[in-house]
Amino acid sequence: MSQGLRKAFYRVKRLKLWQAMLLIAVAIGVVSGVSIGCGGSSEGSSTGASSGNTTQLITVRYGNLTSTISASGSLVYSTSRQLTFDSAGTVAAVYVEKDDTVKKGDVLARLDSESIESLEGAVARARINLRDAEQALEDAQTPYSESDIADARLAVEYAQQQLTDAQERSQIKIANAEYAGDKALNKKNDSLVQYMSGKISADEYQQAVRDWEIAVLDLEMAKVSVAQTVPAAENNLENAEETLQEALAGADSLEVALKQSELDSAKAALDNALEQLESAKEGYPVVAPFDGVVADVNVKPGDEVNANTVIIELIDPSAFEMSAIVDEIDVAQLRLGQKATVTLDALSDLELSGNVSSISAFAQSQSGVVSYPISISVATPEKDVKLLEGMSATATIEIKLASNALLIPDDAIVGTSSRAVVMVMVDGQQQPRMVTLGATDGVRTEVFSGLKEGDVVIVNVATGGTSSGGSAIRTPGGNFPGGNFPGGDFPGGGPQGGDFVIIGQ
Repeated sequence: MSQGLRKAFYRVKRLKLWQAMLLIAVAIGVVSGVSIGCGGSSEGSSTGASSGNTTQLITVRYGNLTSTISASGSLVYSTSRQLTFDSAGTVAAVYVEKDDTVKKGDVLARLDSESIESLEGAVARARINLRDAEQALEDAQTPYSESDIADARLAVEYAQQQLTDAQERSQIKIANAEYAGDKALNKKNDSLVQYMSGKISADEYQQAVRDWEIAVLDLEMAKVSVAQTVPAAENNLENAEETLQEALAGADSLEVALKQSELDSAKAALDNALEQLESAKEGYPVVAPFDGVVADVNVKPGDEVNANTVIIELIDPSAFEMSAIVDEIDVAQLRLGQKATVTLDALSDLELSGNVSSISAFAQSQSGVVSYPISISVATPEKDVKLLEGMSATATIEIKLASNALLIPDDAIVGTSSRAVVMVMVDGQQQPRMVTLGATDGVRTEVFSGLKEGDVVIVNVATGGTSSGGSAIRTPGGNFPGGNFPGGDFPGGGPQGGDFVIIGQ
């Protein structure tokens, strides 16, 4: 046995069980003819492999990734209006019939002229309210005149003098009461001595006691009076000073804003009253809001109508949109403004460009199938084509999945979306690369990391039509405890049961 074979045999003996099995799988793959043919490095080039596979080399490029959603529906008029008189009354005249063409501003119908006395009264009341609102705003803007400010200053001076007088009078009042109390007390004491010596009678002594008690009560009353008079004078002064400060500060911004709002409302009310009066004089005419065609006339002269009765339905025959429904699976991918191509069953050679203009938030359910109504604005065709409401239509809506993204063929990817591997040709040798994937349209997939523009990836297309992105095996899912290979020799742990593992070239 050669020295090289001995070394190989020795290394095999030292392998762990799962490593030995992997090596055996590689050997079986080689014996069975599982190999990757090497080819040139130009984009899209291919070569035959010993196993009968075709190897394609694809250069990684930036591009846009799009998908499409199909929706069925019909054409409807995008501009229509239901017209009313906005007032109750008797129809006097209708000037149009169904299918008539009208211009913006044309008078289409009128009511009988009604008594305008009540409307003239409403105008008069609106004028009075406007005048009052103007005066209220002026008062709010200049709440105090020079005379008001002068009066406020005098009120502060008077309140200050009243407080000073109250304080002085209170001191005098209490002093007088204390003096009277002391005098009555001395007299009571003297009367007691005289009574004890027999100089005065008991009645005279009792009178001196009562006089002293009255003096004590007067002192207490004086103190209570002072406790009330001085705070009252201080409060009057505080109020006078606040009034003066308000006068000096001028207008209250909040009050002015409120009065301005009331004035604006009064003006709007007067304008509305005048408009109602003018309309009453003219018979409340119904006027065409745009150029169009009369789709329906719902009244005739002599009919009684209310303010909300639809008199005439008007449409613009030059503006269409497509009303369609989309499946609940597709609606999440739709956005307002997405481009669409609309084709018509009746005009198979015509394609109309459009954009998604509305997406309903409310679902429809029929026979267990959930769908959502959408609208697609349709551009008017330049050539002389007559579109009609109700024509069956199909829209193909373009969904942009990724812009300016690195793209590779789906057939170049081996593994799962979370553990994806591609084979890259580097200097004539095949190398495995772990890649992070993004959106896919089913043919190409966005790559976030692991590749760069200009890299050449390998796509193997089997003779039977099956393609694979590299030589790989799937690990068994149950031959080892837990269905996993032991970890340790692979970064981050051993491969999981069912994972792809690149076995080299």
